[in-house]
Amino acid sequence: MAADDTSPSWGRRRFLQASAAGVAAALVGCADDPDEGVDSGDGGDAERADVIVVGAGIAGLTAARDLVSAGRSVIVLEASSHVGGRVRTDRSLGVAFDLGASWIHGVDGNPITELASQAGAPTVVLDFDDVAAFDEGGRARSIEEFMTAQVAYEELLEMVVEEGSPGRSFADVVAEVAPEWFDDRMQAFFTSAYLTFDTGDLDQLASDLLDEGEVFEGDEAVMTDGYDRIAELLRSGLDIRTDTPVTAIEQTDERVVVTAAGRRFAGEHVVVTVPLGVLKAGTIEFLPPLPDAHRAAIDGIGFNAVDKFLFTWDETFWDDVDFLVNTTERRDIFNWFANVNSLVPGAHALMTFAFADEARASEAATDDGLIDLVMTRLRDMYGDDVPSPTAMLRSRWATDPLTLGSYSFTATTTEMEHFDQMAAAAGRVHFAGEHTHREYFSTVHGAHLSGVRAAEEVLDA
Repeated sequence: MAADDTSPSWGRRRFLQASAAGVAAALVGCADDPDEGVDSGDGGDAERADVIVVGAGIAGLTAARDLVSAGRSVIVLEASSHVGGRVRTDRSLGVAFDLGASWIHGVDGNPITELASQAGAPTVVLDFDDVAAFDEGGRARSIEEFMTAQVAYEELLEMVVEEGSPGRSFADVVAEVAPEWFDDRMQAFFTSAYLTFDTGDLDQLASDLLDEGEVFEGDEAVMTDGYDRIAELLRSGLDIRTDTPVTAIEQTDERVVVTAAGRRFAGEHVVVTVPLGVLKAGTIEFLPPLPDAHRAAIDGIGFNAVDKFLFTWDETFWDDVDFLVNTTERRDIFNWFANVNSLVPGAHALMTFAFADEARASEAATDDGLIDLVMTRLRDMYGDDVPSPTAMLRSRWATDPLTLGSYSFTATTTEMEHFDQMAAAAGRVHFAGEHTHREYFSTVHGAHLSGVRAAEEVLDA
């Protein structure tokens, strides 16, 4: 992107459809070649394509789309039963609930803005300052208190950046420069909902890398009919094999052979777009092993946990604002509620969140236990007469074996060069995904742009 399209930031998220000719060329491929579909070399009886893409998330779909548009044959292997990766929408309660990505972070110049337009996906801008805030015991917090704490939070970030150093966490530096910070529950709310949410665990977050990354300017928008509209747009015309988990990727001087669900697929190149959590777990065997620099990057980049919850009622009992804030001693879970009525009038629904260790713990909790906790919060805010919800939906990203977390962040073990290394090819093995973009890590637009980059690398090769 051009330099004037971006600017450093932190806090609240910093988070070509294929041509008919290109698709036709890819589908026809080498129809006159009697060996088409059978690899005559090291791939044995593997099914063949020019490129194998591992993962049908936004990065994988983008890379595959661009390669097909350029006339390459592509097979996309997806371990789950759906496309989109961490873009996943559940409509079972009559509301488009995004279990993963929700926002277009900065609409000006953001490629997701254009994709949303192409997909005909309606969006709504939410006002992060349109809040009703409550402290423990149900005491209403004024907008002046909210804004004062927000200013203090921004000043704290500046202090941490100034005093931070390699290997020291955000929590370590705060303990030194503002030891009483978390005693103020409103201040603590901001470091939870505005920082832990966007980055990761504060005791792992690198103090010296807090201001790394770029943002697009403009409002933050939510797709009211679901973020999966983007995935549906990108998947058009692609050969996607769902329920096909990859277990091994072997490359030789001439080809790459991918083993998935007991089958083999051979191509000249492979683009690996699985989440960083999967790479950390080592569930895919690389033969030969990845270079030391790649393995150091996989180990060094942080990978956080964020979960989302949707609760519905027969009637709305809460304030007509975009967000509800609950400043409690137990932060990082159910302290920030998005009013779904602002997105879908009459939805009678709230969306809320859990971050870091609270997210990990929530995944082992029962539905009833989580409903009890959220009702404790809401009844504290609005009174004992608040009815229990009629239904709940939830995500479990940290324990899902196909994700093992939510998105990357700069941990105390991270060097910014790690993102560059993750973007570098290892022979015929290329990588894409939000964790491979130095400027836009942890975002959908970062994943998309990494897919564009990976396709260009393959075409250049």
